Amino acid sequence: AAARATGRATAASRVSRIEPQDPRDESRLFDNTRGFFRVRKTDTAAQLEALVAPGPVLDDDAANRITRRFIDLLAEGRPTEVDLPDTLAHAERNNLLLLFGPADQMRFERLYARMPDHMVAAWRAALRGGDPSDAFGPLTREERLDAKRIEADLRAARRNRTIRVAVGAVLVAALLGGLLWWRGGDDEVDVAAGQISFGAETTTRTEDRRAGPPPAVEKTLVARLDRPSVVRAGTGDVAARIVLDAPATDLPQPPGAVAATLFRYNGAGQVVLVGPPGWLAKACIQVSVVSASLRAFDTAYAETAPGACVKARVIGRVATVGCTDPKAATTMLDLQIPEGEVALAEGGNGSVAAVRVALVGDNPAYERNNITAQIAVAGGTQVKVPSFGGAVGTTVSFDVSAPTGAPLVGSCTLR
Repeated sequence: AAARATGRATAASRVSRIEPQDPRDESRLFDNTRGFFRVRKTDTAAQLEALVAPGPVLDDDAANRITRRFIDLLAEGRPTEVDLPDTLAHAERNNLLLLFGPADQMRFERLYARMPDHMVAAWRAALRGGDPSDAFGPLTREERLDAKRIEADLRAARRNRTIRVAVGAVLVAALLGGLLWWRGGDDEVDVAAGQISFGAETTTRTEDRRAGPPPAVEKTLVARLDRPSVVRAGTGDVAARIVLDAPATDLPQPPGAVAATLFRYNGAGQVVLVGPPGWLAKACIQVSVVSASLRAFDTAYAETAPGACVKARVIGRVATVGCTDPKAATTMLDLQIPEGEVALAEGGNGSVAAVRVALVGDNPAYERNNITAQIAVAGGTQVKVPSFGGAVGTTVSFDVSAPTGAPLVGSCTLR
């Protein structure tokens, strides 16, 4: 009995020597956990969205930098045990993958389309806690097919982005006229283009400024309106809406049906257009004279019937029509054309290198459906625009026939 009492006393003494748990330990653990998983700052989501925005394909270094920035934003200054150069290793070593919530993981996965394939595989395995086959056996057929679909989509996204960039560059270069025809340059104009000279009659007004010989067309200054400039209606990237092979019925006139040339008459430059009978019944015509760098000296438009021009599709002043034709096949519009080198208000000098002509369409299915031409001469050459004369009421003819093909001759009565 004495031994048993002694044993109980010894046990009691041992129990009494165990220090009770400090109640602050539990609160400290709660505070530390709550601090690690604290509510994120309100502006972090916007910064994360900016990081995963679409962009070019990343190499290993760039992908590592962006993913590290993503992790740092999630960590928000939390202390880390060690700083490792590889972002994934750094996140795993410091248990930062625990900070990925469902929204964060969905954001991060948008980076997969830009990251190298081996990094995509590593991050995907890490964020889902390792390869499912490690814990749950081989992947099922459906899981394997799903993984293949995802990888195929990623490869397709990269391939399509590359194709879009390449095609966009080609379209912009080849169809600059389709994008910017009257607002800074519709067609390519060679900076080495020759000069078109209009002579002193364009600026000097004399009593006999209507005098002169009958019109004699300068064949080097004849251009057929055969270049479609068509953009489908809609929103978004204009390059994606360019129509390369629009039906001729969707254009104001079939390509090549109308020809344009230049003259001097009544002390001013003139653009003469000749086409099939009736094409002028309801037409919207835009003309512009430009330098080699596409600097417009003058832009004007004319409509042959009320409402023929959609006002949102034309710019410039209203042109003066110089002659009338009962067959609605020939017209002449004035163009204010400077002579020689001209000092530009924005600095530097410019001279006339080309005249651009367009029949402006009004088809609502298109943002723009024009048929265009550019009158220009070969680089290093200078061509003088011919002049003609005739009193008001005189009927004059213009032969704009091509060397081959059907003849095209138009007549109109001077106003």
